[in-house]
Amino acid sequence: MRASTVLSRLLVFLLASAEHVQAAPTDAPRASCVSNRDCNYAGRCAHGRLGASACLCDIGWGGETCQRIVFGASRRCGQGGLCLAGQQGFTSTWGGEAVRADDGSYHIYAAGFDHNSSLSAWLHQSRVVHGRSAHDPLGPYELLDVALGARSLAHWDGLTQHNPAVQRAPDGTYLLFYMGSTESPGGAAHPGVLNCTKFPSMNISVCRQRVGLATASSPDGPWTRRDAPIVDVGPAGAWDDLFTTNPTPHVFPNGSVLLLYKARSKEDPSKMSTGVAFADHWAGPYKRIVSHPVPVSGSCEDAGIYYSEVVGVFRMILHCGCNYQYLWSLDGLNWERTTPQVAWCNVTYVDGSREMLARRERPKWIVDDKGRPLGLLTGVFPTVSHGAASFTMATEILPDDSHLR
Repeated sequence: MRASTVLSRLLVFLLASAEHVQAAPTDAPRASCVSNRDCNYAGRCAHGRLGASACLCDIGWGGETCQRIVFGASRRCGQGGLCLAGQQGFTSTWGGEAVRADDGSYHIYAAGFDHNSSLSAWLHQSRVVHGRSAHDPLGPYELLDVALGARSLAHWDGLTQHNPAVQRAPDGTYLLFYMGSTESPGGAAHPGVLNCTKFPSMNISVCRQRVGLATASSPDGPWTRRDAPIVDVGPAGAWDDLFTTNPTPHVFPNGSVLLLYKARSKEDPSKMSTGVAFADHWAGPYKRIVSHPVPVSGSCEDAGIYYSEVVGVFRMILHCGCNYQYLWSLDGLNWERTTPQVAWCNVTYVDGSREMLARRERPKWIVDDKGRPLGLLTGVFPTVSHGAASFTMATEILPDDSHLR
């Protein structure tokens, strides 16, 4: 029996044994169907007494075949998410993830650019910053400190700390996944890394991006960082043999972890791919469990995932410029794209005003303790507000779209 088949069955078992309180889908039936697949696994195919059937959408999803996310209002800079104005030398952030602490507060870990730099300095000035909201998962979050900062360039993550994602292990440990990179001390080229592709101009720091993990017993740290990345590059010729980045974890009740990540290859460094790794325990080791990337278009990246106990499915969202793409998977290994991309840069704020964003990326779900989506965090570039500087925006996910009917 193939290892991927065994692991697929293990993941199905883990998902079936997860102890979550199930909630019934809330959206009204609206399209004929035969199975949950016809509802994009974002809802159930509900069969009526007379044999008729229709899609009954899960919380946060709507449309005739449950094909789209039901977004509520977004929060402006300073009213939600993480938006900075020079605090501790940070004016710009670019996406992150939030987690609930034991006291009911929420803690966000986001990519921030020190010395008041902008997103253009992401490869050299990015740090993982930490903010807190006393009770509201959508924020606004108050900046507290730098969770992961620069350190000696001798470390694999000495120069860059970027793309954070946070989860809690069953024992309460805070797990902070992130991308790190470095340059050789003194700026000298590391042997074999400079000119690491067929494109000699590629920056050495780009080639040395890797996925790492830091841990802490408190959301305030201190954080223990590894001496080596947890997801290194693949073998020569593989689709992920150039670099790995942008981790997105799901932690199972037994402490094992499904980890999605983005990668590129030396042979085609312009193409972005999304892969899957797995660890029997969150401490590792993390091993690739599929030999091929997730089937998404080259313009879509930066996965955010959550698991719906109601329907029994993983849901993934990726950004594709000013669109988002939805995929689903029953086992976390095999992903399917069944809906077209959906535009999402035209946002409505709490006060009813609207703004067309220049960019909206790095999606991460905010879910409650039952695994139901409450909101979405994204890195955005506004066109008018906040001086057009990037910040981490919070957007509400509505329980259903009855207000649109």
